[in-house]
Amino acid sequence: MDIESNLRERRKRLVLAAEEVARNPVSEAPEKSQLSRLISICGEATCVEEICNYIRYQASRRRPPWPQEFAKLIIEKIAPALEALSADMRQQPERDQDRARVAAWRLYAVYLSRALTYTRAVKGSPS
Repeated sequence: MDIESNLRERRKRLVLAAEEVARNPVSEAPEKSQLSRLISICGEATCVEEICNYIRYQASRRRPPWPQEFAKLIIEKIAPALEALSADMRQQPERDQDRARVAAWRLYAVYLSRALTYTRAVKGSPS
């Protein structure tokens, strides 16, 4: 099964994970521009570790644009989908697995941005 087909089967899981993050009151989410930057990073990354590294870096800055609780939460919520994807692709070369996991992160980041935009609109807070 190719990467696109494998991801198509997981989109619902990624959407639900993103919506769960958006509903979670544990932390304030970053601004919309930061979410757009995450989507961009996902487009440039060659492995999931790059994406997680970027998120943790943003959360550790002096005036963090990403609250640490939020950073931990988004990494935690995508983990089950990534693990399932890796399990299904265990016979594939590592580089193909990396590409699939990065593609999953890219979709998740888009869904996360949409879910948070909606949540903010419903709550009446600015983006």
